[in-house]
Amino acid sequence: MPAPVYLFTGFLDSGKTTLIKDTLQDPQFMNGIERTLILCFEQGEVEYTNEFLDKHNCFIEFFDASTELTLERIKELDTIYHPNQVFIEYNGSESVSELLLNGMPDYWPLVQILTTVDASTFQSFIGNLRNLLFEQLRYSDVVICNRCTEDTSATLLRGNIKAINKRAQIFYEGEFGKPIELKEGFLPFDKNAKTIDIKDDDYGLWYMDAVDHPDSYEDKKIILRGKYAEAIPGYDHSFILGRQAMVCCAQDTSLCGITVTGVKVNEMTLGDWYQIEGNLKTVPLQNGGKTLVVYATAAQPYHGPEDEYVYFS
Repeated sequence: MPAPVYLFTGFLDSGKTTLIKDTLQDPQFMNGIERTLILCFEQGEVEYTNEFLDKHNCFIEFFDASTELTLERIKELDTIYHPNQVFIEYNGSESVSELLLNGMPDYWPLVQILTTVDASTFQSFIGNLRNLLFEQLRYSDVVICNRCTEDTSATLLRGNIKAINKRAQIFYEGEFGKPIELKEGFLPFDKNAKTIDIKDDDYGLWYMDAVDHPDSYEDKKIILRGKYAEAIPGYDHSFILGRQAMVCCAQDTSLCGITVTGVKVNEMTLGDWYQIEGNLKTVPLQNGGKTLVVYATAAQPYHGPEDEYVYFS
């Protein structure tokens, strides 16, 4: 039988070892699992004691670099340990190797990538180590934001993570893995105003709130400013208005866009900035969710902000 591989990424001391140990102690996850092999590329403050490994029938191998894990080494480890599953605790300063992403053998299939994020240091890291965070998060299936407090901004965490990886599932935990209910964070605009005027610096916060809570904007009047980012083939009166969120660098961005309808697209220029006034309506998506559309009442050219990129703080 194939041994599924679970890859754990994240900075040193972000909670990878704790997450692995908690998983190994979860009877539901471990149901039917007899032997677990842990490949450890990084050692932090939390350790795997011999007592813990013996109790959970785990075996561990240590590596100094991702290049040490080769197909030949994998075959050797499979022959030695015959694991039912493999946990890889990766080095947070290394990019996920091509072997792990696309070259694993059929008997060791990579089934899930989990990333741990220390919420208490996230804002600093997203500013100073964004390239490293990008490498950790870009392939993640699940992101666990731990060490959250009641004052942690869910908008800051979710906005930046989703800018890097839209498909990732995000979970929030307090100290010691306890569940926590986060505040949505202060919104710098009044959602109950007669007309919601979204300033340039607030576009990112508005966008993520609109994605999370589209119903709260139903029938609201709004003023938005952004680029004519994309045309919609076959539609002469609709286009995508949006702004770019920086993923890892200025050359790698993600569009935060919304459909605008009721305008004369043939009188507009792709890539130019516009101010749109209109009414928001929710429309259903094929996946069962909803999205917002701006039914424009006015559109005019706009000079654009000094900084074109979207931020979530």
